[in-house]
Amino acid sequence: MPEAAAEKVYQEITAPEYGPLVATTFVLQEAGRAGSLLSGPCPRCGHRCDVPVVDNVFKGLPGMPGLPWGNRRRPAEDRIEPMVCECGGEHPGRPTGRTGCGAYWTLVIKNGSR
Repeated sequence: MPEAAAEKVYQEITAPEYGPLVATTFVLQEAGRAGSLLSGPCPRCGHRCDVPVVDNVFKGLPGMPGLPWGNRRRPAEDRIEPMVCECGGEHPGRPTGRTGCGAYWTLVIKNGSR
């Protein structure tokens, strides 16, 4: 489990246990047309993170209306989703314009879990 959040200074860091821990603590929710939202505690600082996951990408031509939403297709295979802590907590030493504690990890989203 993460150490006390107050003790965490900003540091761009990862650890092998971050991904597996997030797989057990984050929840994947549908977020409408835009895709999904992964929510849960950061594996390093423990603050809540809400990470948007884009399920679909559409290409269009200038002047052409967008595709109907009924034509959306989701990937058939498992996805590896790179993630970073985007918490709103205070972390000393964080560069201006950044969010989170600096932790990053990858998460495997199994096909059918959306």
